[in-house]
Amino acid sequence: MLTPLSPSDTATGMTRGQATKLTEMADHRLLKSPVFQGVPTAQVDEFVKAVGPELAEQFADLVARRFEAHTGRYHTPVNYALANAIAAAIEANSFGYKYLGVNVADIPLIGTGESVEQVREVHFGKTMYNRDLPEALKQKGIEAGFKNGYMFANPLTALLFALKNPDIQKGHPLGILFYIGEQLCYLCLSFDGGRRGLDVDRLDPGSDWDGDVRFLVVPAPVPVPA
Repeated sequence: MLTPLSPSDTATGMTRGQATKLTEMADHRLLKSPVFQGVPTAQVDEFVKAVGPELAEQFADLVARRFEAHTGRYHTPVNYALANAIAAAIEANSFGYKYLGVNVADIPLIGTGESVEQVREVHFGKTMYNRDLPEALKQKGIEAGFKNGYMFANPLTALLFALKNPDIQKGHPLGILFYIGEQLCYLCLSFDGGRRGLDVDRLDPGSDWDGDVRFLVVPAPVPVPA
């Protein structure tokens, strides 16, 4: 007989108690900081009122980003409705170098409206051939608990992921595959000579990726019955 899960096993989201633990840890560090010692309390109060809302937002954002890195699940807002969305995302990234072997206008959006994509990295640790990747990613996703497995993040999602998390590609290359019509293409985010880079070009299905590459993926959607 299966043992029912307790509420703590099925609950989601951060609890007030967990949030309090984080702020109490920050309280402890602030109260012990020598920066504030010997300074009139009225002056500290003036500072807190002036920058408190901004620092609270930065603290919450930092905690969220660190949690994303801890879990390997990155929330990436995507707006497909923006004019020239892909070109704008490339420009916003301010890549130190880039190679575009296809017309930016031809890169498909593969989405509509606005959404928040749940981006993950998949690393196989070995040479992977293009023809094998879709099924390999599907199986990785099924193992992670997603009924239809993983699929590649689309180009706009990959670019916005890079914009929100610019340091990740400094540690290892990030790649996706996509199609322009019948032509298989790739997008790779890399780092060389202290510069973040972008490469987009056509590919042969029989070509491969080095074992150090991580692939950007999202859970494949489950079709809704008609």
